[in-house]
Amino acid sequence: MLAPTICRSCASMSITEVHAEMNLHFPGRSLDQPSIFAFPKLVVCLDCGLTESIMSEAELHELREFAPRAVKMSL
Repeated sequence: MLAPTICRSCASMSITEVHAEMNLHFPGRSLDQPSIFAFPKLVVCLDCGLTESIMSEAELHELREFAPRAVKMSL
């Protein structure tokens, strides 16, 4: 997937792509509960700060598998 070339928020062309490390926690779960580690690309507007992430298919698969259980547990 290609990063956008124009910011969706302010229409700036000052966009950059960076790599990130994230530890995803779900609502209703304490921080000592299992979480998902992800290493997405972040697309950042250098003018307004809007940030979007692009996750790999493997990370999305793990998120899809884990998220429904986390949501049920938080209700």
